[in-house]
Amino acid sequence: MSLFVADLINQIRQQFGTQKTIITPKSLEYANKIVAGYNEENWDAFGEHMTDGKSHDNNLIDKVDNNMHTSGLENLGGSLQAWTWDDDGNLYKLPIEKQTMDSMKNSIYETILAMMFDDAYSGWGHAQTFIGYGVYNLGKTSVGVDFDKFGYSHFELASAYNQNGFDSNPYTLPSTSELTSQLNQAKSDLEKSKANLAQTNAKQALNTAQTDLANKRTVLNNAKKSVADAQNKLASDKQVQQQAQINLQAVTADLATKQENVEKAQQAVQVAENNQRVAQDEVTVATNNVNQAQQAVQTAQDNLNQTQNDLNKLNQQLAELQQAPELLVQAKQQLADAQSNLQTANDNLVAKKNELNKATADLADLKTQLATNQENLTKALANLAQAKSGLDQANKDLASSKEKLVSKQTSLASAKSALAEAQAKLTELQQAPQTLAKAKETLDQANKNLEIAKENVEKAQQAYDEAKSNNDVAQKDLENAKNSLAQVQEKQSQAQSAYDKAMKAYNDYLKAQQAVKDAEEKAKAQAQAKAEHTYFAQTANGKVVDEKGHIMVGYSVKGNQVFDAQSKLVGTLAQTSTTRRMVNTVKQENAKTLPQTGDKQNNNTTVGAILVGLGSLLGLGALGKRKED
Repeated sequence: MSLFVADLINQIRQQFGTQKTIITPKSLEYANKIVAGYNEENWDAFGEHMTDGKSHDNNLIDKVDNNMHTSGLENLGGSLQAWTWDDDGNLYKLPIEKQTMDSMKNSIYETILAMMFDDAYSGWGHAQTFIGYGVYNLGKTSVGVDFDKFGYSHFELASAYNQNGFDSNPYTLPSTSELTSQLNQAKSDLEKSKANLAQTNAKQALNTAQTDLANKRTVLNNAKKSVADAQNKLASDKQVQQQAQINLQAVTADLATKQENVEKAQQAVQVAENNQRVAQDEVTVATNNVNQAQQAVQTAQDNLNQTQNDLNKLNQQLAELQQAPELLVQAKQQLADAQSNLQTANDNLVAKKNELNKATADLADLKTQLATNQENLTKALANLAQAKSGLDQANKDLASSKEKLVSKQTSLASAKSALAEAQAKLTELQQAPQTLAKAKETLDQANKNLEIAKENVEKAQQAYDEAKSNNDVAQKDLENAKNSLAQVQEKQSQAQSAYDKAMKAYNDYLKAQQAVKDAEEKAKAQAQAKAEHTYFAQTANGKVVDEKGHIMVGYSVKGNQVFDAQSKLVGTLAQTSTTRRMVNTVKQENAKTLPQTGDKQNNNTTVGAILVGLGSLLGLGALGKRKED
């Protein structure tokens, strides 16, 4: 790692014309001691939240400088560590991912790049340290590099001369031109290997196809030979049959003149017939053989056709590969057509939704009217029942009142009779004042009861009249309710018809919605696939930067996903740096908001923020002071 860093620093110094650095066992020991001290003291230079870091461990560096008789400079970078923001806007550390030599070298490279080109907030002290310029010029300089337990990179540059041993036994640094030549040669070898592999695969496929074609041609030739043999056998059998028929005809012609040879002729006929049957059987067998041979020929021909088709497909695939640009244009046109179809489907969907909403609203109105009418009918029936109940009660009360009136009238008659008797006997009863007073009380009470009975009769009559009136109203309400019910039932029928139409429209809407959903899912999958390969970064103040270094207005980040101003997924938040333009824009934005770091002499230096996902603390460093023995 130190050799890699020394080569990068020397390339910088070569451009500026300053003295190149060296690596020696002593410089590596120097870097290891400083980093070991940071680890032992649990010295976190940048802190858990980037605002609570301790910066340089000045006392430790002074101690190591004194013990090893040198003066040194330290550049300190976040490198392997990254920070992000929580929901409250506070920075916190992310876990350090598993590293490879390649990823560690990449983080070192990015850190040096940031310190060289984005170090204005530190007065370009980090850059001047790497260059060896002005007060940062140590003369002959050795370098050592190491990572502490927090993932921070330590670039330790120390003054080297004979007395302190920092210039003894320097290591040989790799030649950049030689490494470049080796890389170019490796690339060339790789391309040749790819070409040879492609050519070998093509030859193997062609050889396989040619071998398969030759085998199938052999099968076809064998089948053709079998057909020819079967045809020859059939011709021979036909000749035997023809000869038998000739013999039969000859015997039949001589039958009239050669009666004596009838028996012999009949035997000859029988033999000929037997021969004919045998010949016919042989013809049948031969015909079957011919059919089987023809089938074999057809199978062989089909195999040949299949082989030819396979060969044609290979040629077609080759042609398609050659026509890939045209196919891409066609694919783009198909995508545009699909998007147009999607828009049409969306328009249809909106129309169907409007129809469904109208039908649903009409159905809701009808249902509301039906409920109102049913409620009115229920109230009318309840009023009718209540009126009937009131009428019955009024009739009962009237009968009761009449009974009481008869009773009171009887009592009144009795009281009057008693009064008459009492008056007749008044003279006799003048000596009985108490009896007279009681009779008067009975008369008074009878008169009161009579008045009460009359009032009850009047009330009962009023209740009866009111109940009768209520009954009439209830009857009228019942008739109205029945009429309303008939109207509601008619409207309900119409509503059912509208509902059926609405359900059909709804089903059509569901189908259209499913079509749109399918198209949206396809488009979403395509957008997701595209977003997974479209990378963005985020600055310390929350701005989103694309790969071209443009700040995307209105874009936002949720998790590791990036959304545009319409909340549409457009990309992925990069976990490692992707392009130089992106890195530069992020650095510029971070430099506007983050605190600066200074050299080792500034004890109040705070550490700025780092962009999550760039894989290193770009431009975030602390510069050590130059110290003399």
